Amino acid sequence: MEQVVVRSDDYNSKSQVTKYEWLEILSDDNFMTSNYKYVLSIFFLEPEYKATCKYLAEKYHTHSNSLTALVTHFSRVVQERLNRFEITTEEGDKTYWLVTMLGKKVAGNLFEWKLRDELVEAMKELDYINANAIKIDSIGHLVSLINKDVGDLKRDFLIARKELTGNQRITNSKLLFKYDSEDREWAINEGAGTEVQYHIYLSDNRIGYGLGFNTLYVRFKEEKTPIEYIKPYIDAFIALKDSDEMIKLANRDFALNTDEYDFQNPIRDEHYLFGRIVALDDEQKLHLVEYYNIINDLKGDLFNAYKNIFKLANELNMTEKSSNQNHQPFITNPLLQEISELLLANKNLILTGAPGTGKTYLAKTLAEEWDAEYELIQFHPSYDYTDFVEGLRPIQNENGEVGFELRDGSFKKFCKEARKYQNNQQLSNFEEVYQRFIDDISESAIDLVTPSQGSPFTIIVNTRENITAVLSSETQRQITLTKSLIQNYFETGKALNWKPYLIPVCEYIKKNYDLTLTNTDNQNKKFIIILDEINRAEISKVLGELFFSIDPGYRGESGRVTTQYANLQTDEDVFKEGFYIPDNVYIIGTMNDIDRSVESFDFAMRRRFAWKEIKSADRLSMWEGQIDDWAEEAEQRLMDLNKAIESVQGLNSAYHVGPSYFLKLANYDGDFDKLWTYHLESLLFEYLRGYPNAEQQIQGLKDAYNLQLGFDDDRNDG
Repeated sequence: MEQVVVRSDDYNSKSQVTKYEWLEILSDDNFMTSNYKYVLSIFFLEPEYKATCKYLAEKYHTHSNSLTALVTHFSRVVQERLNRFEITTEEGDKTYWLVTMLGKKVAGNLFEWKLRDELVEAMKELDYINANAIKIDSIGHLVSLINKDVGDLKRDFLIARKELTGNQRITNSKLLFKYDSEDREWAINEGAGTEVQYHIYLSDNRIGYGLGFNTLYVRFKEEKTPIEYIKPYIDAFIALKDSDEMIKLANRDFALNTDEYDFQNPIRDEHYLFGRIVALDDEQKLHLVEYYNIINDLKGDLFNAYKNIFKLANELNMTEKSSNQNHQPFITNPLLQEISELLLANKNLILTGAPGTGKTYLAKTLAEEWDAEYELIQFHPSYDYTDFVEGLRPIQNENGEVGFELRDGSFKKFCKEARKYQNNQQLSNFEEVYQRFIDDISESAIDLVTPSQGSPFTIIVNTRENITAVLSSETQRQITLTKSLIQNYFETGKALNWKPYLIPVCEYIKKNYDLTLTNTDNQNKKFIIILDEINRAEISKVLGELFFSIDPGYRGESGRVTTQYANLQTDEDVFKEGFYIPDNVYIIGTMNDIDRSVESFDFAMRRRFAWKEIKSADRLSMWEGQIDDWAEEAEQRLMDLNKAIESVQGLNSAYHVGPSYFLKLANYDGDFDKLWTYHLESLLFEYLRGYPNAEQQIQGLKDAYNLQLGFDDDRNDG
């Protein structure tokens, strides 16, 4: 291999690649990534094929470091592909830019780089700019390309949205835009619907993209009108229209798709867009540089504008909320209002009724109406105390030895979060910050000193993702600072153990990471735990000592109990002195009261809950917007079938069929026979299992379902 040696300040060495080699390289689509094609194209489009990376970065709304890295990587892989020369400086350092470029120093300590003549000639011969235009077949095709090419923006966007919405989990991290319907020409970011959104569309051979404000109907969001949901984001956009990001975007032809008056006074079923339009050519092709302009906008100023609008809208929403949330606002849905009043009065509520009446959905909807934090846990026969409260779990230490560690169950974790919110101790991003911190320490240990004595020590990460402080002494003593110990210090300001080492670690995190507390102006925020199918687990086995604390009269510290693992609690556990259920925690259980397991729900536990039966006839509203074409016939069939069920000896209204079963009509294009065959018949057979005339009874129920038994007296009155 030829060694080409250049001076460290020589940027005009002899070319090592011929035009014909460039033709072969540029024509190899397996080698030439879209990023390589893009960076070559933006240099090629400049006068004399030369520019500084800073100039190009400003022109194309990206970062000069990104362009520098692309040219370096491309030049290196070209050299490796040819495998016949290597360029080094006289000092022995490898250099790659000279494979592709010639350069010179210009004002401002910058370098101006020029594509080599042989490369330019090859690009001209190949008509490179036009040849690499992207044919956009459909909006689905465009979305798949963007989702692939936006890179880290997918993760950054979803993390930002998680924090802005207050969600506990991020949505699908593999997508920026979600597109799952071939009958529409637009797509929005994953999870968006009633908030400002990333929006993109393809229509009339034009691509439009930007920030969307949707007043269309949104499924499962009926507590407000679409306009009420989106108005704070519209108001925030108007307030920020003169911000730096907005002005930069406006200078790049971003504009509203309507006049400002109409935008400030939105109407139903519209999609307002602050965006930019890009035209495709007659062959539906988009130049690669223009495509990357879209990518760079999505990753740059548009992202900053999105976050700023969301933040201001959150502030506007906060000012509209009542400062006293002990009294919930009136809910227009009468059934939901009744459930709300029952839960407020009793703290614990069981929603019971026939299968398919939407009990779990009602519980979730109520939590959203209250603007409560909520979590759903589904009970099952093997669910026990260790899952729900606390218990010993097997672990493996650094030496590979297996032992046991006390771990919190789901309900205890939930109560800790509720307690922290009451005391204004809720960290909004601790998990994310701690993960970034240990990732950084894993790559490079950090040296710190104790506050008073100035004794040096080093922090590393152990195999269980806790921090180990290694003392700089002959003994090399190691001290473990657990994650919970660190979190407790941030939330309470108390160093429960290893204070000389804990405080420097926490101060380092505070200084170097953007750790923030949740805005908890309203410390009465409610927390709802939804115990789905609560009767399917053995209640006494799951609750243990909490049988006492769960009583509505013993919320808060008055209900403190000593758990069976109390002697194993560490000092940082806020419930070390006894576990209790904070008074901002509410419990909703759901059950189908025909389940055989319902008998395991003993009377002592029953009197600790209020009970509300959800009847099939009360929940027909769930069909709205779902099966409108068949709703009238579905109602007739449902009512007749349920009347027939009640006429069977041994059955009653608890065995009704719920309206949620009929939502499946949408899957079968309104075919009621398929609904019966694949869903209802097997359910009703279970009801009648053991009946001597089960087949005859099933046929009678089927006749009623098919409107052949004349259960229409009430409908024909008058």
